[in-house]
Amino acid sequence: MNLSQLSDLAALFVGDPNRTRFTSTQYTAALNRAQEQFAFDTRSFFKDASTITVVDGTAAYSLPTDFLWEKKVTHKGLRLEPISRETLEFYQRSDDWSDDSGTPKYFVIDPEEARKTITLFPIPKADDAGANLILTYYPIPTAMASDSDEPFNSYALMAPYHIAVAAYGAWLLTTYETMTPEVMAKRAALNKVYQDKATEAADHFKNTASEPLRFRGGRVW
Repeated sequence: MNLSQLSDLAALFVGDPNRTRFTSTQYTAALNRAQEQFAFDTRSFFKDASTITVVDGTAAYSLPTDFLWEKKVTHKGLRLEPISRETLEFYQRSDDWSDDSGTPKYFVIDPEEARKTITLFPIPKADDAGANLILTYYPIPTAMASDSDEPFNSYALMAPYHIAVAAYGAWLLTTYETMTPEVMAKRAALNKVYQDKATEAADHFKNTASEPLRFRGGRVW
């Protein structure tokens, strides 16, 4: 569904089929907040690859502007392990970890406004340079503005969850109403539609979800 269709569905959910009780701006704002909340809650919407060019002697690189959380990071095809600055400082109390060089084995994500970087540890050297750092991450969905815009950056695989966006958008719009028993019951019903779809998405969007659980040593659950 596109923004116009989502607005129509949200309007039906709140009992406003002619879209007269709420403005188009209110519907658009609510639906954009809804797609963001779904992305936050489910972590089902992710980008498979953002390639970063590694430079000899440079440890920190800018995160994508739509970055929300990291999913995984690989360098030259090998997966790097996440680590925090606190952990590095704890284990290297007698040495400044920030000047150690070598083939990267770890990464530090600094999403706060002052940094917005991914930092490699150790600092890469000449043999590690090239367009070979792949960041897979959960993005903040692009806001919908035009009637033809679709949620979740128009990703086709997210189409079954558009109804959750409409339901949550409608749930947000009902906050403008007096909390009568009828409105509270409607809000509960809308929240259930959203929660059911959010749970479904969180369970469904796992890479190779059909793979059996394996223990170290090769045993299969």
